[in-house]
Amino acid sequence: MFINFEDVNFVEFWNSLTENSYVSPFYQATQLGYHAQRPKDEGSKLDNISFIKLINGNPVAGFIGAAVEHEGVVKVLSYETPAMFVANDKFIKKAKKQFLQEFDCRIKGCNQLLLTDYLPQGTISALSNHLLKSGAQATPRLSQVIDLAEDKSLLWRKIRKSYSSLINNGLRDLEPIILDNKTITWEHMQEFRSLHIREAGRETRSEESWKRQYEMVKADEAFVIFGTFENQLLSAGFFSYNKTNCYYWVSASRRDLFDKPLFHAIMWTAILYAKNLGCRWFELGEKYFPNHPEDKTPTTKELGISDFKSGFGGETRIFLDLTLDNGLDSAS
Repeated sequence: MFINFEDVNFVEFWNSLTENSYVSPFYQATQLGYHAQRPKDEGSKLDNISFIKLINGNPVAGFIGAAVEHEGVVKVLSYETPAMFVANDKFIKKAKKQFLQEFDCRIKGCNQLLLTDYLPQGTISALSNHLLKSGAQATPRLSQVIDLAEDKSLLWRKIRKSYSSLINNGLRDLEPIILDNKTITWEHMQEFRSLHIREAGRETRSEESWKRQYEMVKADEAFVIFGTFENQLLSAGFFSYNKTNCYYWVSASRRDLFDKPLFHAIMWTAILYAKNLGCRWFELGEKYFPNHPEDKTPTTKELGISDFKSGFGGETRIFLDLTLDNGLDSAS
């Protein structure tokens, strides 16, 4: 038996499948709404083709993805991020065959598929193997991840030495305010948006996308941290999470008011808050190196951001991004 994303039990079954796995929080309901917003703003046609395989009423495997059609080209991904697959130890031979047959039917006629394999057991998934046999390409992606199972003192010791004073200075100069589903208001998000526009020098995305992020916080799938000085917002960060992972999304800081970095204290506060929430991992985001990724030479800015993330400790983990081009209707 298969159930679709619209089923009232889909979210509960998906959470059951992912509660002990390394899975990005991007694939929760309100976060999918955020990722759908930009394609909607661009006029794309969206069709959620997510499904879960059940055996005796219990979930054994699930796929989250959507067919996104823009200017006649149809891509299967999670709206604007790669699609996702997860399975448990009940995903045996017969179930695999049925699942993959259903998957092939759902992607038939699409021009391209993008999927991320987080390699939770150090091996590729059954769906990744299926896609590779169908002609997909696998590209390694590197991300900086902190293990929150370590105690606070060890997390602190693993921070880059120069960051310690920056964090302490930030905690002294700024008042960190954690905004969760009980305390955040839309006015907070408007203030964050205004700061982001000011520092970016332009509006990089629609107001509706900020509303989607506000909904994520209200749904208990994200939190915001403000750094204020004399009741003035100087720095802010947005972080999403699920039962296992917390992810650093976006930040903005008033660089003109202090000669020292402001956001280090916000990031440290977020790491400790995610640990208190019960998250196992804190993902700082993609890592860049002079020759990685090989298909696009990183800019000086990207390398600088990557180095900034490394300063908070953790390890560089490898994920696989799989791309299947053309001929998806003949996948087998």
